[in-house]
Amino acid sequence: MYIKQPVTYLFRWITSKAVLFYLVAFGLCSLIWSQYAMEYNYAIVSVVSVLLFFLGSVTIMQKNQYRPPKAFVKKIFWTGLFIRVVWAVYMYYLNIEVYGQAVGDGADTEWYMPVAKAGVEAIKAGNWNIVDLWHTKWMAAYDDMGYPFWLMVEYFIFGDVSDVFLPFMVKCVVGAFCPIFIYNIGQRHWGEAVGRIAAVFVMLNPNMIYWCGNMLKEAEMVFLVCLFVDKMDGALMGRNWSFMGLLPASLVGLYIFTFRFSLGFVVFAAVMCEVVFASSRVMATGKKILAGLMVASMLLIGMGDRLRVQTRSIVDTVQSDQQQKNMEWRSKRKGGNSFAKYAGAAVFAPLIFTIPFPTFNNAQQSQILQRMLSGGSYIKNILSFFVILIMFLMLFSKEWRRHVFIIAFTCGYLMALVFSNFAQSGRFHMPVIPFLMLFATYGICAAYQNVKYRRWYNIVLGVEVVACIAWNWFKLRGRGMV
Repeated sequence: MYIKQPVTYLFRWITSKAVLFYLVAFGLCSLIWSQYAMEYNYAIVSVVSVLLFFLGSVTIMQKNQYRPPKAFVKKIFWTGLFIRVVWAVYMYYLNIEVYGQAVGDGADTEWYMPVAKAGVEAIKAGNWNIVDLWHTKWMAAYDDMGYPFWLMVEYFIFGDVSDVFLPFMVKCVVGAFCPIFIYNIGQRHWGEAVGRIAAVFVMLNPNMIYWCGNMLKEAEMVFLVCLFVDKMDGALMGRNWSFMGLLPASLVGLYIFTFRFSLGFVVFAAVMCEVVFASSRVMATGKKILAGLMVASMLLIGMGDRLRVQTRSIVDTVQSDQQQKNMEWRSKRKGGNSFAKYAGAAVFAPLIFTIPFPTFNNAQQSQILQRMLSGGSYIKNILSFFVILIMFLMLFSKEWRRHVFIIAFTCGYLMALVFSNFAQSGRFHMPVIPFLMLFATYGICAAYQNVKYRRWYNIVLGVEVVACIAWNWFKLRGRGMV
């Protein structure tokens, strides 16, 4: 049954203040360090992204809250697709203007794209042993072959028509499906209202939209994660459990290993957490045993010895001082920040739901991504309050046992980031962004019922302004610019 009462009032109260405090933070940073102000075109992208997210979400929910579920899903898909196509076209021509090539700055893509094209040429020549070719000639690791394979299929289908624009369009299509997966999960766990609002948040999230106009692998990787979690969650929570219900999701999970091993490890570890910790009311004991055996068997068959080797490597990385050495390197490299050497797991852990903070200045010319996504970073900062709030509320009420799988994946991946070299990189937060939007939605609905939590939100907005100013000072001061 679709929702029959207005739901926009559940989060309308956060939007106007969020926009106001964003403009204050952005304006102050631009005025205080006006000599390093962000370029006008990137500033426009940042401002529009915040307005689109906060004000657009209210408008879309007002117009679609009474639509039947199927009509709502269709509307969300086509609206999300339209927004992403417009953005991808803009990025295509912006890349040509800024970098002189449609692919952009070429970081990493200078490896992915030639590898994919080499695979196409090998198949045309009758050589189907692509894995061996990539491993021997291109030194490709197993957990970095998934995206070249994805591109190879696209290039094989599209031929020589376009090696950038058409893949952008594919990214837009798969990106438009992500809100639908989140809607399914939210509706399954917390009802129609939460599912709908979370879907709109994911549809309008600037971080999700951005990667549809970039040739790196984030758009496809996020799509696969959302697909896996939706299908696996549906199978685990379904009453009619079957082998064929878990098989498709498990195969998607194995494919995720070829994009990023740590991500594949976390998604299957989350399944095992569901098997061990989920309430028996959610998942019967017999079903837990069968699901655990199946997932473990597929991991051993699909990954074999690679699972042991890679897991050992992850453990060694955590136990070593590799992260600290990486931070020291960042502080000493050309254009680096001298303060970076003080960062580490102890700093990242308490902030992992919130970081990165928005970059509102031109501290480093090459950090175009950080400036364009400053609005997205601000959104993540603000909504992290509701994510943290609902996590504690579920913990104290023991409600978490009904949502173990999605909690385990979200928290597990963020904790993996804490001990990695990329905790402060927004790009590496992408796989959990849709799920942070989901938990933020539930947190907003919970906070709306309690005046105390709404007062806390006002404090959070003030702290965010201070944090934005401090972060932008940090970026400039660490480079000796102020």
